[in-house]
Amino acid sequence: MSSTLAERYNREATRLMPHMGSDLQVDPTINAASEIDEIVFRRSEYLGGMAAVLLALIARDN
Repeated sequence: MSSTLAERYNREATRLMPHMGSDLQVDPTINAASEIDEIVFRRSEYLGGMAAVLLALIARDN
């Protein structure tokens, strides 16, 4: 069974920024980059920028 985008995103956030992991975490059932970006961006623009980078890294690796 493959993981959702949010599961991969949450793992990457924890791996690269363990000190900010809880701020970047999203519901693991989400499978759309735009939804992840919107949720995290609402928390702060700074975190939204980090989320965009994490999603780009995940897309590059796929």
